[in-house]
Amino acid sequence: MGGGGDDACGATSQPPVWSTRWDSGGRIDSHRISVAPMLECTDTHFRRVCRLVSRRAHLWTEMVNQDAVVHSWRSKPEMLAYGDEEHPLTVQLGGASPERLALAATVCDAEYRYDEINLNCGCPSNRVVNKKDVATCFGAALMRDPTHVGECLRRMREAVDVPVTVKHRLGVRPTEKSPDDSMDSYAFVSEFVDVVNQASGVKHFIVHARAAVLSGLSTTGNRTVPPLRHAEVHALADDFPSLGFTLNGGIETMDQAAEHLESGKLRGVMLGRAVYRNPAVLAEVDARFYGDEPREAFRERYAGEARVAGRWDSDGFDDFTNRFGGGGGDSGGNRTTEDDRLGSRGSFFALGGTDSAACVTRRDVLERYAAYGDAVCAMNLDHMVKFPNALLTPRRLAKAALGLGHGARGGGAFRRACEREFGEWTRRLKGGEPPERLSFSDLVRDASSEMHADDLDAPLAASCAPARAHGEARYGRGAGGGGGRDDGADEGDVHARER
Repeated sequence: MGGGGDDACGATSQPPVWSTRWDSGGRIDSHRISVAPMLECTDTHFRRVCRLVSRRAHLWTEMVNQDAVVHSWRSKPEMLAYGDEEHPLTVQLGGASPERLALAATVCDAEYRYDEINLNCGCPSNRVVNKKDVATCFGAALMRDPTHVGECLRRMREAVDVPVTVKHRLGVRPTEKSPDDSMDSYAFVSEFVDVVNQASGVKHFIVHARAAVLSGLSTTGNRTVPPLRHAEVHALADDFPSLGFTLNGGIETMDQAAEHLESGKLRGVMLGRAVYRNPAVLAEVDARFYGDEPREAFRERYAGEARVAGRWDSDGFDDFTNRFGGGGGDSGGNRTTEDDRLGSRGSFFALGGTDSAACVTRRDVLERYAAYGDAVCAMNLDHMVKFPNALLTPRRLAKAALGLGHGARGGGAFRRACEREFGEWTRRLKGGEPPERLSFSDLVRDASSEMHADDLDAPLAASCAPARAHGEARYGRGAGGGGGRDDGADEGDVHARER
């Protein structure tokens, strides 16, 4: 059963000594840095971009509905498909039925071999928290009944052999102006954690450090209007030392992540929109948080070996993973994937190793991602023609790479070129043009030419956005701050793309 003051982008000259309490068997816990689940954003293509920048960050799927998994996992394998390079990888399920959640968890474990399964108790979207049948509401609405959440998680844990976790808010309010704070206090979230843990045995809680407003506030508003209360997440870690807590919400830079991890009490920090806007923020994660060799040194050593072997090409699909542990790596929580129970996953995205450690510049990432896109298109021509708006299309592939233009001269033109060119490609597919005549890598190369060459070839670390000052709502047990409005990641964030 599963158990559960430096440069903003560079590694510190004297790195913090992270707590080893969550490490095991000599492996560093993969949850130190995670990329939040975001609807219509963290699909397998975006996760591939992230993995080209960081081998170590823990990745998450979009939220997947329990019923979609139970009814459609055979007919729509791309819904749960991923490449082996994406490990460590958590699948997030949405739902409220203990029986169906257990069935969905079984599929995710036995058929797709995810490293971890998470229950969404934080999405504030009106589509999931205000259903006519109250019994079918899920997301943040589940927090109103901790006992039921515990039962859902207990059934999920009994059904699988991997860790099961829960992602939730600090509380819920009926409306933004409601005076009823009976479910929006530290006492409430503390009891929620205690009840859920006692009922289910779940030991890892991923906490979005805001309350969720269940009515009258949009999904966008729910990630900006309720004030951040980071101190309460730290207080939970103090009060429940045997449990693990990952802090989510309002984290924009790796310096901020490091500050939260310095005490050694938190298991990890999760970033969302900051990574989607600019994947380069992950550039120093491996060296700074996991102790890996700096990518520049790794690149120089690997390039020498590749030149000797005659293998220095641009396709990005070689035996790098097997030789150097890329993608799967040796970070905590990884699953072995040598068995044959890959189901339909392999037919879509099992495209070989992704040489993430060798990606030093934007150009590196774009070239290797373009090669991946060519491979996806070549393997799925029939699907692309039949379902031109689905996941396996050039436009969805291109969307995942738009953040690579962040901060570059010509970055806006790059984004517009991607949207224009791949929109045109989709139109041509719908018009019946043979897809084999279209080259994904050619279109990426053309769009990339909009960016200044110096920025394309600059180290990824130089592409990180500068830190932004954010306030945090004052809470009695921790250091406070002013303001309180911020734009952290959210489980139901369908607006994560930079506007």
